[in-house]
Amino acid sequence: MHTRMCYVPQKNATRPFFDGLALILALTLLVTSPAAARQASPAPISSEVRMHNDRPTLFINAVPESPVIYALTDTPGGRWSWEELPQHNISQFCTQGIRLFQVDLWFDHCWRPDGTIDITMARKQIAGILQICPRAAVFFRFHVTAPKWWLHAHPEEWVRYADAEPREESSEGFPRILEEDNGPAQRVSMASLPWKKEATAKLREFLLALVKTPEGNALAGVQVANGVYGEWHNWGFYHNEPDVSQPMEREFRSWLKRAYGTDKALRNAWNEAHARIDAATVPGMKDRETTAGIFRKPDREQRTIDYYTCVHELVAENILHFARTVKETWPRPLVTGTFYGYYFSVFGRQAAGGHLELQRLLQSPFIDYLSGPQAYEPEALKLGDPYRSRSLTASIRLHGKLWLDEMDAEPTIPNVRAGNYDQILGNGIAAVRRNVLFSATRGVGLWYYDFGVAGVDLDGFRYNARGSRGAWDHSAILEEIRRMKILVDERLSIPYHSEADVLFVYDTKSFYYTASLRGTDPFSNVMIDYNTLAAFRSGVVFDPVHLEDLTRIDLSPYRVIVFGNVYLLSERQRRFIRDSVAAGGRTLVWYYAPGYLTGKALSAESISALTGIQVAPVSLSKPPEVRVAFPADSAFTYVTGKHAVVPLFAVNDPDAAVFGRYTETGEAAVVQKVFRNHRAWYVAVPQTEPGLLRRILHQTGAHVYSRQGDIVYGGGGLLVVHMKEGSAHDIVLRSGKRLTFTLPPGSHTLVLDPGTGEPLLPVPTSK
Repeated sequence: MHTRMCYVPQKNATRPFFDGLALILALTLLVTSPAAARQASPAPISSEVRMHNDRPTLFINAVPESPVIYALTDTPGGRWSWEELPQHNISQFCTQGIRLFQVDLWFDHCWRPDGTIDITMARKQIAGILQICPRAAVFFRFHVTAPKWWLHAHPEEWVRYADAEPREESSEGFPRILEEDNGPAQRVSMASLPWKKEATAKLREFLLALVKTPEGNALAGVQVANGVYGEWHNWGFYHNEPDVSQPMEREFRSWLKRAYGTDKALRNAWNEAHARIDAATVPGMKDRETTAGIFRKPDREQRTIDYYTCVHELVAENILHFARTVKETWPRPLVTGTFYGYYFSVFGRQAAGGHLELQRLLQSPFIDYLSGPQAYEPEALKLGDPYRSRSLTASIRLHGKLWLDEMDAEPTIPNVRAGNYDQILGNGIAAVRRNVLFSATRGVGLWYYDFGVAGVDLDGFRYNARGSRGAWDHSAILEEIRRMKILVDERLSIPYHSEADVLFVYDTKSFYYTASLRGTDPFSNVMIDYNTLAAFRSGVVFDPVHLEDLTRIDLSPYRVIVFGNVYLLSERQRRFIRDSVAAGGRTLVWYYAPGYLTGKALSAESISALTGIQVAPVSLSKPPEVRVAFPADSAFTYVTGKHAVVPLFAVNDPDAAVFGRYTETGEAAVVQKVFRNHRAWYVAVPQTEPGLLRRILHQTGAHVYSRQGDIVYGGGGLLVVHMKEGSAHDIVLRSGKRLTFTLPPGSHTLVLDPGTGEPLLPVPTSK
C-alpha cells in the first residue's frame, strides 16, 4: 500500500508538545489492520484545559496548545480517516501545522446486537490520522445515541412528540445516521433509563478496550454527543414540541418529587387543589399556550414552567453523566466536551430544544469545553455579515471553560475558468479570516469542519468541476490557514485582553416563563439576535455575558451595558444592578420588560423600580409601530412583529427625554433619562433593523472603530475589520489615530495591531 509522509515544516508550525510524543508510525502502516500500529505507537497523550495568560487554554502533555482543529464530517464519503479523500484533506491540514484532529464515532459502529463492543472502527479512525500526521492528537465526537438496532428493539423507550407521531426514516440511498434527527424521527427518549444504563456500561467498555491499544495513546479528548445532530437539542426541536412519552412522564414525576417533596407543596405551587406528584402528567399542546401574551403567569402555568425546566435539567444531567463516565474511566487526564451553550440563532426554539442550563455545565468539573457551529441567522453567512459564536463566550471564559467554534461555513473556491477568479478567491480569504479570527479575538478555539466534498463557485453557481476536494482545499486558502495558525500561536504567549467597552447581558431561565410555541414571542429573539447584529453594524466591540455572571465579570472596561431578555431577576441581582452597574457614568440600555417577573407576579411597577424610569401598561390594537426622531437626524418608523403584542409598556416619566412614540397612541416608547451617576435608555419595542441601537451606541461614549457599517472584532492582541466591499475605509483606533485603507473591489478582512494599526496579515492592493 502506497503511503507518504506529508509533513512540511513551517515557521512556528510545530508545537513543542509533539516533540515529546515518541515513535513515528512506520511509513508502511496498514490502516486497515490496526494491529500494525503496534510496530511504532505514539507515547500516551495527557490533556487538560486550564487558565493560561487569562484565557482557558488546552494543554497537551503539560504544554499549551492553540485549540485549532481539523474535523472530518460524519457524512458517508468523507467520514473515515483512512479513505482517499479524507487522507488527502488530513494531509493538507497537517502540512499547515495543524496537529489536532477530530473524527466522529457512533455506537452504531461498535455496539453490536449481541451485546459485544468492537473497537475496530475507532482504531482505524485514529490510525488513519496517524498515518498522515504521526504526531497528531485526536478527539472523538462520540455519539452516545442508541444504535438503530437498539432503537427498533425498544419502541416503548421512544420519544413521543407533543404535536406529531414519530416518522419512520427513509431507506433510500446511503444517509447519514443523523439525517432525520430534526424529525419527527423515531428516536430514544432523553428520559430513557434503560438506554442510559446500557449506554453507560458500553461507553466504559469501549474506553477500557481502546486505552489498551497503541491508537488509544493518541486520544486527547472525547466530545459526548446526542440529540439533534449530536448537539443535545431535543429530537425534532426545530418543528416539533418535546416529549410526552412514558419515560418522560416518569422523569417529570421524579423531578417534581425532588422539587416539591409533598403533594401539598405541589398543590400550592400549581394552584391546583387536587394535584398529586404520582399522577402528574406532561403538559400537552394546549397547556403550552400562554395566558398572559408573551409571558406565562406562574400562579396559573407553573406546571408548564416546571415541565420545561425538567426537560432542560435532564439534558444537562445526561451530558454531565456521560462526560463524567469518560473522565472516570480513562486512566490518564483527558479533556471532555460537548455541543452546548447555544444562545444566539436558536430559531426561537429555546424552550423546545435550546440550552437553558448553561450555568449547570459551566460549574461542573466534568466539562472542559463547550462548542457549536456559528450563528446561521440573521445575516450571518454572506460577505459583509458578522461571523459570531452561538454562545455567551464571556461567561464561558469566566468559568475557565474553553469554547470551540465549528467552522462549517465553507469559503468560495473559484473554478480555474472563472473570469473573476481573483475576486472570488479574495472573497473566500476574506470570509475565512473573518470567521477564524473572530474566535481568536474572543479568546476561544475552533475546528475546521469538512463536509467532504466542496463545490466551486463560477459566477455565483456552485458545482464540482475538478474532481473531489475538501471544503478548504485551495492552496491560497490553506496558506491563509497556516498564517492564521502562526498568528494565534504567537498570541497564546501574551495575556488575553478584550477590546470591548460594550457589554450585552442575557438570561436563559427567563425562557421558562415566556411563550414557547413558534411565532408567539416576537420580541425575545429580536433582543438577542438582532440587537447584537446592530452592535456589529455599529462599529463597536462588545462582549456577551450571562445574567448570573454579571457579578463575576470586571465591569470597569465597559462604558455601555445593554440588557436583553432579563425578565426574571432576583432581589440580589436587582440590588447589584442598582448599586454597581448603574454607576461610574455608564450608559444602561433597557429593553421591553426588564424585571417584569417577581415571584408569582407580573409587575410593571417592578420595571420602573429597576430602571428608574416610570412605565405603565399600554394597549395597542395592531403590531407595535414606533416613530423615532433624533436631533439633527432623519426620522424613521419601525414595526416589530405581525400581530398586536401583549403586554406592552409606555413611559410616563416627566424627567425622561422622548425620542420615539407609538404611532397609534402617541405615548412614549423610546426615552433617555439622566441620573446622578449614569444614563439610561428605555426601548419598549426592540427593532430588527440596526438603526435605533446604532444611534444610541454612537451617543454613549463607546469607542466606534468604523462608521461605514464594517464589522469589527477586537481582543487577544488583534483588531479585525471585515468589509463587504472595497474602496476607501476609515478606521479610528482608541488612541485617536485614523487609518485609511483603499481596497480593490470585493470583500476584505483586515487584521491589525489594536495599538499601532500595523497590518498583521497582508492587505490586498489594487493591481
